[in-house]
Amino acid sequence: MAISYNSVDIKGVVFEPIIEEILFENNTIKNSLVDFVEDVKAETIFTENINSVTQQPYTSGTPTSSGTFSLVDTVVTPVKVMYYHEFDTNTLRATRFKRDMKAGAWNTASTEFEKVVLGNYGTRIGLDAESKFWNSASSATKTAVAALTAGTTQSFVGAAEKTYVAAAPASEFDGVITRMIYNAGGVGARIKVAGTTITSSNIATEYQKVYAAIPAAVLNGVEAPFIYAPYSHKQLINSYNIAATYRDLFTVDIKGDTYFYNGIEIKFVPIAENTLVAAIWSHIKWCTDSMSDLNTMKIDKIAANQDKEFLKVVFSQYAHVVNQAFNVLYLG
Repeated sequence: MAISYNSVDIKGVVFEPIIEEILFENNTIKNSLVDFVEDVKAETIFTENINSVTQQPYTSGTPTSSGTFSLVDTVVTPVKVMYYHEFDTNTLRATRFKRDMKAGAWNTASTEFEKVVLGNYGTRIGLDAESKFWNSASSATKTAVAALTAGTTQSFVGAAEKTYVAAAPASEFDGVITRMIYNAGGVGARIKVAGTTITSSNIATEYQKVYAAIPAAVLNGVEAPFIYAPYSHKQLINSYNIAATYRDLFTVDIKGDTYFYNGIEIKFVPIAENTLVAAIWSHIKWCTDSMSDLNTMKIDKIAANQDKEFLKVVFSQYAHVVNQAFNVLYLG
């Protein structure tokens, strides 16, 4: 297919940079906001060790066994996904991109087009993969959750959870939020916090609900938890601080782009509005065969007897959440 391009005749000086769409970078990957687990092939087993200990008085006779050993296996198989697009560079012959094409009718390749336009296309793939990682739900999970009776079949799945999964973008696998909702029925169910519509007026109150639900063992552990929040909360927090008399709840360094609530760092990711997650970063796992796949884009001719080209990106992806008993999910 040809490239969709609304161009004009070059009659003067061409502004050099190509203005890209305003996009967030893939913060989850760039800033390592979750645990990236590579070399995860089909049916890889993640084992959680959930133990309890009981102190008892010493006896020189036969002791009584106490405490528990609990091992829970979860089988994870990353889903292989693909992005594919065909294009015809011959469309570019009469555009700004002709400037760096080599002379000759055979030559329609443009370095500027490959570096900038296709680079932006690759960025969009990374952003889409990030959104799927956090927000998506498979068709099988959508059907299963829709069939549940809220508060009866599984008490941790209420109306808000059913609404979220029903509205989640369709994908080949379940994103983090969906995994926390639907996979919370086994050992170590996640901590549920009922929410509402978050505004600049009530944002401190709603964050307090999440903060209060975080287990003390997590707050005082070796690894500090994060609060994962929608991008829009930056504006809400800034607006709240402007109106607040005391600004010790939300600590903000706008230049450094760091936000804290009661000492817990807030990480902004592409999750739905009125959704918050409080968890240690290593509890949330981005599973893939190889992270280098995300940075590999193949561009080549479709066939030797034609000049049309294709762009193809292939990688595997899966979201997994461990230690659910220590993770907080807020849904409004």
